[in-house]
Amino acid sequence: MVKTIDYEFPRGDSFLLKKFRVTDTSGNVMELKDTDQLYFTVKTDSNSSIALFQKKINDGIELQDDGYYHITIEPKDTNGLDYGNYVYDIQVKRTVPKDYVKTLIDGTITLTNEVTWEVNE
Repeated sequence: MVKTIDYEFPRGDSFLLKKFRVTDTSGNVMELKDTDQLYFTVKTDSNSSIALFQKKINDGIELQDDGYYHITIEPKDTNGLDYGNYVYDIQVKRTVPKDYVKTLIDGTITLTNEVTWEVNE
């Protein structure tokens, strides 16, 4: 079952999403291998084929010492986006020994007003 978590924060701010663990369909913690990948993808809506931005392991998704993954949204990721609602998901993809894809978390990101814009900094 996919867990739904919604977020709201000012456009252009740094933001750390809730930490999470990667689990299989039975809820067991999966240890990811070098051939595995995690994706955090943000789009205008779920029907769009265009990702507004995406994070991957070691490129915005980091495994912490406590065994949880953290995703950091940087100011550059949202500075150019309009205020409003966007959709996201976090998906694990494994290709060895067989293809396995699981959406772990999905939800909405609401970008709210900001007063200090990047051009003011």
